[in-house]
Amino acid sequence: MTTGQGQAWAGPPGAAPQGPMPPGAAPHGQTQHGPVPHGQVLHGQVQHGPAQYGPAQPGWGQQGVAPQPVPAGPWPGPAGRAPGVAAAATPLPAAAAGTVAPEWAGPQAPGAWAPAPAAAAPRLQQPSAPPPVPALPGPPAAAPPPVPALPGPPGDGPFAAASRRTPFPKLVLVELRKLSGTLSDRILLALAPIVLVGITVLIHTGADYASSYASAAEQISPTFYTVRVGHVLLHAVLIKLIAGEWQHRSAQPTLLAQPSRARYFLAQATVVLMLWLVAAVLQLVTTLLVAPGAISGVGATYLLGHRPGWVIGVCVLGSLLTILVALTVAMLVPNAAGALAIYFATVPVMLTISGLAPQVFAWVDPSSAAAALATLAPVDGPAPVIVSLLLWAGLLGLAGYRVARRDLA
Repeated sequence: MTTGQGQAWAGPPGAAPQGPMPPGAAPHGQTQHGPVPHGQVLHGQVQHGPAQYGPAQPGWGQQGVAPQPVPAGPWPGPAGRAPGVAAAATPLPAAAAGTVAPEWAGPQAPGAWAPAPAAAAPRLQQPSAPPPVPALPGPPAAAPPPVPALPGPPGDGPFAAASRRTPFPKLVLVELRKLSGTLSDRILLALAPIVLVGITVLIHTGADYASSYASAAEQISPTFYTVRVGHVLLHAVLIKLIAGEWQHRSAQPTLLAQPSRARYFLAQATVVLMLWLVAAVLQLVTTLLVAPGAISGVGATYLLGHRPGWVIGVCVLGSLLTILVALTVAMLVPNAAGALAIYFATVPVMLTISGLAPQVFAWVDPSSAAAALATLAPVDGPAPVIVSLLLWAGLLGLAGYRVARRDLA
């Protein structure tokens, strides 16, 4: 049993309590327990036992409240147990955020039932703001990495140089370097002008009689035949360049540097055009220098001095038609050795057929237009010229189509 001041007392059963225990005194004896009448007060103390805490039977479970004397002096709490220490009010702990505190209905009369308090409207407490979290000591935060700049238009660095489009003159220079890339190419380039000049002189000085140059057509015929056979070495260099590109896969670096096949073909066409101009100019200059002396040497009068345009036309047109034949063979046969064999076998055969059956060969002769210009065509009229031009133009177009779709791998 506890006193009104929260202290326990002990004694024999039925003995009266000795009064409140002084602060710090230890109780002795046995604590009184047992049933008592409901609400019985013992010297201002409440008897605890089965009457207050027990089974839920009639007469059980009630708790009587006795008037308590007001103690003199401070309440003997934890801070007031030691003599000479002033008591301090202990603050109650604050309710947690969101809890509901029920209302107290007041003390009950002795012997009355203690009904459960009526459910009151919940009163929510406003949660207090959380205390600020102190910053933990540690190394300073590292600065975020810089955002890489997005690639923009090419400037002046190595990337810009690699991204810049290859100029067309440089492509032409590359093809010209390929034209003389090997020792055999350089030998052919050195011998081609010598052979052209030698054949021109040989054909013009082959006649021993003045009757051979009696007419203008007879005087220009050596020029026409020189154009057909005098440019074979220049054509051989061209065939090695075009056909060797696909045989040795030397076109791969060029197309890797610039993937446009159209610009690649235009660069090669420019080289072909330059070779044609060189051959035509060399043929024209040689003819104008050799023909007057050769014709006058046999006692004939040189009649072509009054018709220089005629001579120029035959030289230029004949050189163009023969070089287009070489270009067609080189594009159709992607092998340098095979293309050269076909070309050098075709030229003598064509010359032989033109001598044996000129009226038949005129329909397929690539030089029919030059022969008609030189008034040496075996068939009168433009029909053989048109047919031969359409035939060789179709072959050249077919060759270009195959080259455009040819695989480099």
